[in-house]
Amino acid sequence: MLSAARTGCCRTRYMTSAPVSAAKIQPALLETPSPRPAMWDVRPVEQDGGNDSPRKGSKGMTANGLRLPVEFLIAVAAGAEAGSAAARMAAEQARGLTDDRDHGRLLEALLAKPFREAAPAWLLEAAVTNGLRQAESEHLTDGTELVALALAHPECTERLRTSSLQRCTDSRLGSLGTAGRPPALLEAVVTELRRRMPQVPHITPDLIKEPTPAQVVLRTGRLHDDVFEAAVTLLPSAPSRKRLEDEDGVAWSKRIRAAHGAWERMWRVVLERHPERHAQLVETTADTAANHVVRDQLLGGIPWTVEPVLLTEIALSDLSLFSTAMLVTRLCRFLMNGESVEEARQHFATQLDALDDAGRREVELYLEEDKFEAKWGVDSAVSWVRYAAAGRWRLVLNPAEAKPSYGEPHHWLTPTDELAMLGRKFAETAVEALQTWQPDSSSGISRADELRWVHDMLIHLPEVTPPVKKTVQLMIRDAHRGQAAHRSYDFTAQEDRRQFGELLTTITRIVADPLPQHPVTRRAALGDPTQVTAQSLSMVASEVLDEYLDRHAGDDALVDKALLSFAWHRHYRPGPSFSEVLDRHSNPQEALRAITRNLRSRLGGNPANREAWAQQILALPGCPSDTILELPAWTALKTRGNRYDSAHPAVVDLVVSKLGDDERAWQRLANSPISYSGPNAWLRLGDILKAAADGTDWPKPPASR
Repeated sequence: MLSAARTGCCRTRYMTSAPVSAAKIQPALLETPSPRPAMWDVRPVEQDGGNDSPRKGSKGMTANGLRLPVEFLIAVAAGAEAGSAAARMAAEQARGLTDDRDHGRLLEALLAKPFREAAPAWLLEAAVTNGLRQAESEHLTDGTELVALALAHPECTERLRTSSLQRCTDSRLGSLGTAGRPPALLEAVVTELRRRMPQVPHITPDLIKEPTPAQVVLRTGRLHDDVFEAAVTLLPSAPSRKRLEDEDGVAWSKRIRAAHGAWERMWRVVLERHPERHAQLVETTADTAANHVVRDQLLGGIPWTVEPVLLTEIALSDLSLFSTAMLVTRLCRFLMNGESVEEARQHFATQLDALDDAGRREVELYLEEDKFEAKWGVDSAVSWVRYAAAGRWRLVLNPAEAKPSYGEPHHWLTPTDELAMLGRKFAETAVEALQTWQPDSSSGISRADELRWVHDMLIHLPEVTPPVKKTVQLMIRDAHRGQAAHRSYDFTAQEDRRQFGELLTTITRIVADPLPQHPVTRRAALGDPTQVTAQSLSMVASEVLDEYLDRHAGDDALVDKALLSFAWHRHYRPGPSFSEVLDRHSNPQEALRAITRNLRSRLGGNPANREAWAQQILALPGCPSDTILELPAWTALKTRGNRYDSAHPAVVDLVVSKLGDDERAWQRLANSPISYSGPNAWLRLGDILKAAADGTDWPKPPASR
């Protein structure tokens, strides 16, 4: 066998049976004072020849400078015991490795097992450096776990831990502060976070674009309690209300609104990232300005993610604040009637004493001199429910609106019946506000949010009582006045006008229905049966149509419209069927014949409407011949039978029986004026067949509407 010197290859020899002398241990490898455990007795690389070490890339050496494949070394390190020769060899190879990815994998394997309890300083420093370098690269994997292994190591010095964390980005700092990390590392993360934020800033819109370290850390999920609590206390505080130099009132107000909007977005990010801590954040922010922002975001921003018990508590707590708005309305109207402030204090003494500090401050604004005028507070109760319905309560009242830009609506943690209960509580509160409503003598109701709370109230009330109907009808009249007075053509105004029109239509239909209706069907309210149309009936869901016909049972005119709705229907509806609706009529056969005879005036529309009606008529079992003869001639002749390319057999048999073997009659039929569209499309089949058979003048089309 050729020796290593003759083949030109270098070999590393490891002593496995006899101890290695301390003189042969390279001090640079250990960098730790003597004595060390036996696991550090690592023998240096020995050469069989003096200067015959292979060059990089030469035969016998890998591309990254290793003499063994890195995958092999990682496997060896992962299975090696502390102090073993295999562990010492792998550590020595790792020290000479330069490739970041392979180096990191090998260092992690070493720290995870053979060097878990004791490790030289160079190994820990190399792990930190490599891990942070991986984190900075776009092409390498995340090195957080490698950094965490090193900084959580029992022999990691406080100096190394502190200096390493100072090199971390804010995001990396958060990743190192997750649950399950050792206490020493978590304590260091908290200390470093506090060092980066010696002062808590006031929120500004700029902090959304360039967030603080605390904001960035809180974007990490599963944070340890200590890190989470420290980061929350360091979040930017409420907007500074101090007026800047040369800042007028308008600019100040605009700046405060922008900053408050940024504050809401900041808290929403935190709440979305940590859904399991919603209750904790409500409790943590109690008695601070941030508490109402947290509550409003849970109620109105992301309510589908909130646990049912917490959402109910927040919602009912919010409704309890309405009493202050109601007191402001009553007090201001008392003052508007000419009473003095002192008389108002005496008259409302009991209610004033029951207020908390925040409520008392709000009411006092209308009682102190040089504050708010009484006329500004007379509509406080209506304004409260108006802004609640348009803002923080909107999704709870309309759960289907809680959906992303595309796709299905969000799944709610709160059950449907509990959401319905909250909607009912809001509606009862809104009724109290409705009792204080007064028309605006100047402009009238003209914006969608002025109607939305009324719509939501009517949708969620168990019963719409006559007093409620009466007041809402006054509001409808005021809304028509406001709708006619306002004209604006920018996109925002047009969108608001569209929503305004839809809300007004639904509200009008709800209060126009003379009979009580179930809350579930009020969203698709159809209104007074005498005013409803066949086309509007064609667009409602099956359960809505069934419920509407049930409530107005015995109304044959309504059944006629429901039958005609099948001629307008353009999509599949699982029920009720045409025959099921027909069975509701007191005289079904006569109804079919009368509707078909007067189809042009009762239905109108295009060829598709006529064809749809003919298909329903001919699909009925045993349909009478006199009803078929009332169908429009062209439509009846064109209606398909059992096959796509065949005429309906009932029509064919009827034509043959009427014309028989009269050649002139058949020729006259061929030259008849019937047509696919236009007035002649309404010529009845029976009239055409009679004229063809008798040789009389062709009939005129039936009258239109």
